Amino acid sequence: MPKHKHVSRSVCYNGPTALVVALLDCIQEIGGNPDLILRTAGASYGMGELKSGRVDVDIAVFTRINRACNARLRDHIEKSGNGGSLNEDQFYLLCKCLVGSADLEEAVGTTSKFFAMFDGRLGRIDLDIVGRSALLRIAPLRHGLSDASFLIDVYGIAVMHMLYEWLTAQTLKLDCVQLAYPRTSQSVFVLGLFDCPIKFGHPFNCLRFDSDCLRRPVVRTQSDLASLLTTFPFDLMLGGPHKKPLSEQIYITMMNAHIRTRRMPTVDQVARLFGVSSWTLRRRLAEEGTAYSKIRRMCQLNLATEFLRRSELTIDQVADIANFSDASAFRRAFQQWTGRSPSAYREAILHA
Repeated sequence: MPKHKHVSRSVCYNGPTALVVALLDCIQEIGGNPDLILRTAGASYGMGELKSGRVDVDIAVFTRINRACNARLRDHIEKSGNGGSLNEDQFYLLCKCLVGSADLEEAVGTTSKFFAMFDGRLGRIDLDIVGRSALLRIAPLRHGLSDASFLIDVYGIAVMHMLYEWLTAQTLKLDCVQLAYPRTSQSVFVLGLFDCPIKFGHPFNCLRFDSDCLRRPVVRTQSDLASLLTTFPFDLMLGGPHKKPLSEQIYITMMNAHIRTRRMPTVDQVARLFGVSSWTLRRRLAEEGTAYSKIRRMCQLNLATEFLRRSELTIDQVADIANFSDASAFRRAFQQWTGRSPSAYREAILHA
């Protein structure tokens, strides 16, 4: 199957019209009123004009239409006894859990455990490694394959893919997408969601990608998540990039690594995590006006200020925990950074 143009999540300021039309067509099929949804969302056009292809869907209007249609379709699927899907509150809770992951593999594992908590009511997610390929199987609990379930399931798969990209701040290139649905008239909108071959009629829904991507570090924080969740997943991140500077990604990665192992990764280890050479990593950091050594020192000093609050730890122990070569090196660096010795800093914060 030839490649299809992917919906841009960084420069597109209009929503994909094909998806809006597919959603509203489905709403009409289940007895809803597409024109009412459009008016409520603030659109200045009706369904007829939208289908004519002569109007663009503003991103804010697209987000409101998408949210309304998703809520109506989820409700219809559940009332018809055809399984369930994540509601907004469940999705937000899942995102909060994923931000705490160390890498993409842990994020996928957490997603699987999250779905398992609902005893199959929302389906299940499993990860298989076959050779160099990672197969993320997404199997919703469905008793039939309706247009409504097709739209909700495919949309959900696309959102999960985008969420994993956002967590790692890297493109997750898909080798193919397999869908447990036959090709229908509604299938055309799928081509705008995935920049890879789409295969219909498989036993389960599946994303296939290079298994090396599973080692990518999660570089997002809870504060990043608060900003993202104001409109995502209903905006499909169409309004602009959600990319951190490389220096911030590396800082978070190094701090997360220290939490797990009490050791800072080397520049070569960090470069491997980000899929580049150490030379390329250093060059990109230089372009941002910083260096690996500066980021490492910032991690060390921030760790030190935190552990100095624990009076049961000696200065030598804090120096070791923060990965300084010895206590003397720690004292010199801390004095330069704060203008005070570690002991004076501890005295001040413990008696504040």
